Amino acid sequence: MANEELIDSLNRALGLELAGVIQYMQHSFLVTGAEREVFRGFFRDLSGEARDHAETLGDKVVALGGVPTVEPGEIRQSTDLGEMLRQDLELERAAMEAYMAAWRACTDAELATKFLLEERIASEQKHIEEFEKLTSERKANVTRERITLRQVG
Repeated sequence: MANEELIDSLNRALGLELAGVIQYMQHSFLVTGAEREVFRGFFRDLSGEARDHAETLGDKVVALGGVPTVEPGEIRQSTDLGEMLRQDLELERAAMEAYMAAWRACTDAELATKFLLEERIASEQKHIEEFEKLTSERKANVTRERITLRQVG
């Protein structure tokens, strides 16, 4: 059996992906207003992606000799779009931590698992960056001078 630290970290990530399936779907149900048409599909796509990730993680835990968790991480809900996005950013950051812990727990014998985790880490980083933009935590640092030069050039 693979090391317990790796299996535990993968199960933590699995629980967070299971939470993502539910949380994103719930957000797709609860989003209202002018943003509904855009964000309903956005949240449902993320729910499907989380489900795909959960499937891969569950299979990997079994392949390593463990038992996949059936307990989702904390699920948050809101009727306010801004709060939904902040909740989802927190979920993505927690998943990133779990994937990083699993990556660090990999031995040289688990190289394929490490590669799988690197792909997942890149995906989580992309989601974090997008949610940071959606919540205005991340903004481009463009000065007026740069804008003027680009418009003139």
